[in-house]
Amino acid sequence: MKKLIYASILMAGLLLGACSEETSNLSPQEILDQAVQDTTTLQTYYGEYVMDMGDEQPMTIKEWVKDGKRRIETQGSNNEHFITVNDGQKIMMLDVNENIVHQYDISNEAAGFTSPTLKEQASILLNIVEDTHDIKIAGKEKIAGRNTYHIVATTKEKSLIGDLEIWVDKENWMVLKSISNSASIEMVSEYKVIDLSPTIEDELFVLEVPEGAVVEQLDTEITFEQVELEQVIEKLGTFLVFTDDDLVLETIQDYGSENRSEYVFNYSKGGEKWLTLAILPSAQIDNEASLAEEKVTVRNVEGEQMEMGNFRLIQWAENNVTYNVMIEHPDATFEEVYAYIENMELVQ
Repeated sequence: MKKLIYASILMAGLLLGACSEETSNLSPQEILDQAVQDTTTLQTYYGEYVMDMGDEQPMTIKEWVKDGKRRIETQGSNNEHFITVNDGQKIMMLDVNENIVHQYDISNEAAGFTSPTLKEQASILLNIVEDTHDIKIAGKEKIAGRNTYHIVATTKEKSLIGDLEIWVDKENWMVLKSISNSASIEMVSEYKVIDLSPTIEDELFVLEVPEGAVVEQLDTEITFEQVELEQVIEKLGTFLVFTDDDLVLETIQDYGSENRSEYVFNYSKGGEKWLTLAILPSAQIDNEASLAEEKVTVRNVEGEQMEMGNFRLIQWAENNVTYNVMIEHPDATFEEVYAYIENMELVQ
């Protein structure tokens, strides 16, 4: 759950479009609309910030950024110490205490590490929060000696992204402080030092592998093993699947881990991807952490439904199995999918 909340803070950072001082008299929506226009962003800076999630010692982070290259040094509770370097071709992360280096090749843009532009970032955020949050400017404050706009986004309904407070630099729209509240977890990130014109040597973006360190080359492309229905039955026992003739089961993938079982059934209709069905034991679900926005009745039991942009989900639990149906095809409706759900049958 903390990873999810951390992701929401990063998403909050997408509010960084870019605006000039001329936007100071605009409404919050006009400021956000302006953020979608073509802009430039910081190419070089040094910063120090603190990230606090309440129940652990806050993490302190130092970062150096120069022309697309980045170095981050993180220290947290229990003397944790990590050094991560992105030189534009690879990412290397050193766990100082364990003396282990994880290395990712990112020379191919398809690996997914290409940073979105500010225009793309702002567009993504607008699509996500425009229907679920009320946005207002709460004032102008100084963070780390910089003048900022204090922007508050309050959820109107349940959302993957909870209430947000963001302090953005008035000159370059860098997020200097953010507060996220979601699923009863508050996460605060705040810059204490920011230098927008530092002298940074290129050698800083070279990570020297310590003597005796274990180097692990990790694949940036995540793949999931395909399995047969019999294997899922052997693992989970009895569960429901779709049986309508117009839904074709294409593949079953194992999304589980050593301590967690989860299988995803991928269905097509008319030759196009239509929906996915994820099943897992209900004992693995933290009910208090649910982020779904609407209570519904599914197969005569209480379930939840969520719609946020193109993301549409139906979830319910039945006979100690939790089902998550994600609607993939843009033409599919909730009503149509509920009809399929009512026709599901047990396999064993």
